[in-house]
Order: sequence, then structure tokens, then C-alpha cells
Amino acid sequence: MKALDKIREIVNEFFFDIREAQEIVSHVLRINKIHLYTENPEITPEQADTIKSLVERRLKREPIQYIIGECSFYNIKIKVGTGVLIPRPETEILVEKVIEKKELIANTGNKIVDLCTGSGCIALAIGKNIPEFQIYGIDLSEKAIKYATENKAFNNIKNVMFLVGDLFNPFKEKIFACITANPPYVKKNEISYLQPEVKNYEPLEALNGGEDGLYFYRKIIQSSGKYLLDEGLIFLEIGKGQFMEVMKIAYAENFSLIDVVKDVAGIERVMILKK
Repeated sequence: MKALDKIREIVNEFFFDIREAQEIVSHVLRINKIHLYTENPEITPEQADTIKSLVERRLKREPIQYIIGECSFYNIKIKVGTGVLIPRPETEILVEKVIEKKELIANTGNKIVDLCTGSGCIALAIGKNIPEFQIYGIDLSEKAIKYATENKAFNNIKNVMFLVGDLFNPFKEKIFACITANPPYVKKNEISYLQPEVKNYEPLEALNGGEDGLYFYRKIIQSSGKYLLDEGLIFLEIGKGQFMEVMKIAYAENFSLIDVVKDVAGIERVMILKK
């Protein structure tokens, strides 16, 4: 069977998303989507069996990113798998804003720490686009840091270092010009209402933000004064409806709001604070 016929078969038989069918077939054949359509190669019986097993995994609602083993994020490839959060498109807003304000950050220093770094996507995207900065990615999960380290090598990015640790614990002094974080921010009692792809497969510790979803914002903002240089900036991704509550935490610690950025759905998604 030809590759394009196989894609049509998957879509028609399983009501499959055509883009995901293309991804699975391209992945198994080890060709990109352009060559998939220009060459339309023949599928071997072994390849057909592999495609079938991957389709079955997706039908059980396993995320396509875990099945393929990678995803795109801000023009770099990020390897992902069980135990590490899948990068979201809205998180690219945070990276975009850091790059946009790189000169303002550079006025204070050249060191950035990315807390709750997970796959390392934020740290690596910033590192690739601002090579003169030194970025540290921190995560409590050893498995996440393993993926992050692999992603650093995979993308050949030299100015990023990943460490296992609980937020700022690996550091003892005030050295950072900028803090970035996409912390867990789902309320504990709302996790069960998330899509099966999320609640059944992604690591709960990367989702659970405590009873009110604000646990990590309190820890990060209240601790940051010890590690952030004067005039330093904090870039935070936040969840829907959390802006005002996080602002209360920030104001209580004498931070000022520089900007809040909405995503394509109109949700306040990224906050920029100044010490």
C-alpha cells in the first residue's frame, strides 16, 4: 500500500485527524511531510504493523507528541515522553517577550534562571535566540532534566545549563537579571476535568498548582528577592483567571507590573514583573 492510501485508510476507518495520521506515517517512514506527498512511497508490512500500533496508542488518547517522541517549539525540536510536560504553543509568548526585552534585561545582567523547566523548551528557545545570555534551567524531576539535557545536545545549544533542584535551591546568591517560569497552575480539584491526554498521561506534578492553583507563584515570587538583581524582571505564564490573584502576590512583595500579554483566545497568559 502507498503512504497516502494508508493515511486515507486511517482517517476513514478511525475518524482520525488527518494531520496526526500524516505525522504517524511520516514518523514511521522517516520522511518529512513534503516528501510524503511528492514521493508517496510504498509501505512495507513491517512499517504497516508499526503504524497500526501507533494508531492504537493514539486511539487510547495518548498524546501524539509522546507517540512521535518530539514536538516543535519556537523553531526548535523538543524531545518529549512520559514524565515530562508537553510544550504548549501559548508558552511561546513568554519566550517571545523575553527576546523582545533582551536589551532591558541586559542592562541588569546576562544570567537567566528558568524555573520548573521541564523539557527545557523555554530555556533552550531563549538560549538559541540570545546566545550572549547564560541560562539555567531548574526542575525537581530528574526525568525532566534528563529530557532537557538531551534537548540541549539535540539542538546544539551551548549557553544553557540544566540542574535538578527545588526552585532556587541550587543557588546561594543574588545573580539573576531575569527569572522565567511556567509553573504548575491547575487547581488540584480541577485536574480530573482535564482532557484524557493530559490527566492520564502527562506528569501530575507538572500540572498540580495546589488547592487554588497559586502555590508555585507564591513560592517563586516570595523567594525571588533573594536571587534577583535590582531592576530584574520576572516572566510568568499564568492560567485562565489567575492574573489578579498573582498580582496581589506580586504587589505584596513590592514588584511592579510591566506588562500582561493575552494569548490568541484572549486569556491573560504572560505577566512581566519588575523588582
